[in-house]
Amino acid sequence: MHLQKKIMFVIGLQLPFHGAAWRRIEFFARYLTLRNFETYVLSPRTFYFACHGPNEEKRTQISYPFKLFVIPFKLHLCKSPFLTSLLEIINSIFMGVLVLIFKPKIVILSVPPFHYTPGIYIFSRLSNAKIIIDMRDPLDNTFIRYKKFRFINFIRRLYHAILYKLDAILVVSKSMIHDLTKIMQPLSQKVYLMRNGVDLRVFKPIYELNIKETNEFKIFFMGRSIEGYNISIVLKALSKLKEQGFNVYLYIAGTIDPMILVEAKNLGVLGNVKYLGVLSTKELVKVMAKMDLAIVPYYNDKRYKYSLPAKFYEYIASGLPVLVIAPPYFEIVEIVKENEIGVWCPVNNETCVILTIKQLYSNRQPLFKLKEKCLMFRNNIDRSKFAEELLKVILKMLQKQI
Repeated sequence: MHLQKKIMFVIGLQLPFHGAAWRRIEFFARYLTLRNFETYVLSPRTFYFACHGPNEEKRTQISYPFKLFVIPFKLHLCKSPFLTSLLEIINSIFMGVLVLIFKPKIVILSVPPFHYTPGIYIFSRLSNAKIIIDMRDPLDNTFIRYKKFRFINFIRRLYHAILYKLDAILVVSKSMIHDLTKIMQPLSQKVYLMRNGVDLRVFKPIYELNIKETNEFKIFFMGRSIEGYNISIVLKALSKLKEQGFNVYLYIAGTIDPMILVEAKNLGVLGNVKYLGVLSTKELVKVMAKMDLAIVPYYNDKRYKYSLPAKFYEYIASGLPVLVIAPPYFEIVEIVKENEIGVWCPVNNETCVILTIKQLYSNRQPLFKLKEKCLMFRNNIDRSKFAEELLKVILKMLQKQI
């Protein structure tokens, strides 16, 4: 029986970029293309206004086996998130028209940003396409910043109504499934766990595992350090460790909040913070091979209890143990403790952070064992396994369309 196999991924961020969302989409799109799907990826060309600092990434020209379309234009007003959100909804209509023109059988909308949901949903239905949302963050996180607006509850209910009408919802953690189906029980039949995972062919240890003899200890953080992560607690720990004669350095790759460098200077540890800028995937792998410990430091914020960021999997796949600073009910804490692939410190517990680093600094044998556990755990986070699960969901939908 012949299946029409045209699939379109849509995201409200300009592609390609050096970030976890793109690595996820790119992997899935490549995987489906290699299985004879006609695969399209659609994103907006973004123009920034009233923004401070560089917002435009250097984008290298790479050929892909799928068809990537970057469509003008999305306006991003850095001083007005509300207006930016409205413009995203308008842009979703323009993007939706392209869905109607291309007529894919399956549309996979990657969110956030969530404000592309209305336009993509409407035009996917007009083109008789099945629509899947690939949800990396909960929907309600989008509306926190707008809670002062009276009409926001109406918009929130509208988005939830669209969720009911979707053909499938992919989520990246068990916590998100629990919260989503608790609020909207009928969704339990269409929600699928599709963890971020990692491309093991790319993120891997590139040096032999051994105990390094050095008087330096290197901590690593990658990604956006301006949202949701408490880098401050690490800086304070660095300050105390420096006073005690420990040579500990924090390396940061990705988008950095300038206030981090200001705080580091005020604490007297600016020289202990090495900002590497936005790195390519190959550069990240090389840098992580030289690190001793990665960090994922959270605030005491319930919105992030589901959080299993792609960086977490990429650390582990590279053989880099993780220091997780978070409340005990966070899903990431459970995974770290059960599999012994890192160390956990309670949120805001600066003393725990300091003692952990001192112990691993002074005795590298426990650190070596953590690295071994990371390498043993790698196969559990192979992104190709989750791509196979996505393929099953897609084939099931295509069979229903015949």
